[in-house]
Amino acid sequence: MSKKDKSQDGEKKEKKAKKSEDEQAAAPKLQRLEIIMSQSIEEDFVTAFMKEDTGRMFTKLPVVMGRGVTEPKMGDAVWPQLNCMYIVICTQEQAKVVKSIIKGLHKEYPNEGLACFKSKVKMM
Repeated sequence: MSKKDKSQDGEKKEKKAKKSEDEQAAAPKLQRLEIIMSQSIEEDFVTAFMKEDTGRMFTKLPVVMGRGVTEPKMGDAVWPQLNCMYIVICTQEQAKVVKSIIKGLHKEYPNEGLACFKSKVKMM
């Protein structure tokens, strides 16, 4: 490969990287929500979540064990209940809607485990 070809190849790569950066800057800022809840309130969460159209990009982990601020949920003879978890990728506006759903469920089920953690996302 000649120096000229290498130079043109390098310029193409730079333009492609710049275009990718510009596209990401123009894209809406995305949030990652990790919502962990007792399986006993999942149906109410999903109903509200789908009604508000906030669930276009999500992953469901149907069986999650652990302990937060309520009793452990381990799925065994001592702690028989289980949690589930949703990982949701959404816009900042959609995250606000999910936050209001979570607040409503906290009021309705004050003794059930329910937590939501938010972080930023960068699409690759």
